[in-house]
Formats: sequence, structure tokens, C-alpha cells
Amino acid sequence: MNWLNKFLTHHVLYGALLLLLCLGIFPFIVLYSSSTTVAELFDRVLPGSKLAQKLDAFWTIIGIPYDYLVKTVG
Repeated sequence: MNWLNKFLTHHVLYGALLLLLCLGIFPFIVLYSSSTTVAELFDRVLPGSKLAQKLDAFWTIIGIPYDYLVKTVG
């Protein structure tokens, strides 16, 4: 019975947590890539705005907890 508990803890629970982590990160990947693309296009029209740099710094701050979570789980 101990082996079953160990199996469920290590494989099933961690697999579900990893799946939840991936599903939680996916929307941020789409939002990050689309927003930085729009910001780069905007910077091409108005070169002095530097919106892409500001947006990248914002996403870096938003991504710090996710980086920690990925390093902890993975």
C-alpha cells in the first residue's frame, strides 16, 4: 500500500501540477508575444516612444513568479 501512495504522490499529483502549470503559462505566452509585436510595430511608427522596451520590462516583472515556479517544479 505504501508503494501505491508513493506512486500517486510522485507521478499522478506531480503530473497534474505540471499540466496545470503549463495551462497557466500558455495564455501569458500568447499575450506576451502579441503585445511585444504590436509594441515593436508602434515603435517603428513613432521611433522615440520606446514602448517595446517599457513593455518588455513590464513582462519581465510579471514573469518573475512564473520563473520561480518553473524552477521549483522542474
